[in-house]
Amino acid sequence: MRPLKKIIDLAALRHNWQVLQAQAPQARMMAVVKANAYGHDALSVAQALADVAPCYAVACSEEAVALRAAGLRQAIVLLEGIFSPEEIALCAEQDLQPVIHHQRQLDWLAAAQTPLKAWLKIDSGMHRLGFAAAESEALFAQALCMPYVDWQGVVSHFACADSEDLAHAEGQLAQLQHLQLPDTWQRSYANSAAIFRLPAAQGEWLRAGIMLYGLSPFEDSCGADFGLQAVMTLQTEILATHYLSQGESAGYAQGFIAPSEGYLATIAIGYGDGWARRIESGKVPVLIEGRRYYLVGLVTMDMALVWLGTENYPAGTAVELFGKQLAAEEVAAAAETIPYTLSTMLTPRVRLEVRHG
Repeated sequence: MRPLKKIIDLAALRHNWQVLQAQAPQARMMAVVKANAYGHDALSVAQALADVAPCYAVACSEEAVALRAAGLRQAIVLLEGIFSPEEIALCAEQDLQPVIHHQRQLDWLAAAQTPLKAWLKIDSGMHRLGFAAAESEALFAQALCMPYVDWQGVVSHFACADSEDLAHAEGQLAQLQHLQLPDTWQRSYANSAAIFRLPAAQGEWLRAGIMLYGLSPFEDSCGADFGLQAVMTLQTEILATHYLSQGESAGYAQGFIAPSEGYLATIAIGYGDGWARRIESGKVPVLIEGRRYYLVGLVTMDMALVWLGTENYPAGTAVELFGKQLAAEEVAAAAETIPYTLSTMLTPRVRLEVRHG
């Protein structure tokens, strides 16, 4: 069996839930499990939180139906709403709550007159999806003319809550605070970053995304800085080592030239597994027996190279690419990407190992 695997620590996941919930104990929290729970395996994550999470948030109905098929009965919010009028019946049947962000979706609801629960999305400054805050009075009036829809409240999303400069986020929040919501409607504005940086945005419902998985959305920080624990560890093994003389090359296009005599390890991971190909040689760290080494040369479909220098390790030695001992945030920065991509880009070829604590 190929040694590359992602190890999912569900005890760490539950710890992170408690840390996030403690930031706003008065609010309820949605577990955001879209994109296969940011690559962490949505079913494992959802089941591990089933006794504490009152609601899950996904991108689309396909992700929601998979949770329902696993027997999960909690509320499920569809963050991208519905993509066709045919999905309205599915939402009603499966008890899904779409986020309505466009006039055509309102028109579909009006035509169907199907009883279901839903949310409205207000564009307060992200400018991706949602109705303009300035149009909210007319929007709410239109929504209240649909008695067959049980409106849960309003959703919005911050563009810059993870920035040092919160001026834009505070401007968004000011717009949201001026909304005249119907009495029973609830607010879901705060994503992971806003839970920590904008307590005034917490409202009735938080959306716990990246930080639920122990990763920081903030530049120059890692999850541990906020008391979080890494949920995913990506681990592989050394397949072989070769001794190189100074000046000898290795890999496609002679992508690595040995700076001195020493050992070069080949490890089992490549772009066929979702690992980034275009990373700078000698910049991205890995951890072997507690020591840092660096990926060198060109990442190939199935393999990558690690320069060991004067050290040597036998085939089968474990290599941590990120996780418990090597922060994903550090690896992502070295690879000139963000930690979100490290976990979500992994392909099904990466074996899943779930640990319950």
